[in-house]
Amino acid sequence: MDGMAPKYTDLELAINTLVTQFHEGSANDGATLTVEEFQGMLSKELPSVAPKDQEGLTKMLNEMDVTEGQGVTFENFWNLVNSLASTQFGLLQKDKSVKCACLLL
Repeated sequence: MDGMAPKYTDLELAINTLVTQFHEGSANDGATLTVEEFQGMLSKELPSVAPKDQEGLTKMLNEMDVTEGQGVTFENFWNLVNSLASTQFGLLQKDKSVKCACLLL
């Protein structure tokens, strides 16, 4: 090794950012975020998708499979990321230059 740090791909950096920002949202470095911490993280990191009211937040939490009264896990957050990625793929698919036969689950 020549002592240089490894060069990461954009995808590796993006995944690292998702994980880091999720955990930085926790005031006590816990494995879950409170609903308030989650809402704060969304407002800071994903303001275009952050719910504007309690009804929107409740709907989003339900879609993420967050159990009422429980914290938001990274798995719950990943459900949101998957939904956002699927939506983005759908928008890009309308662009005729995008060619992908993959299925997002």
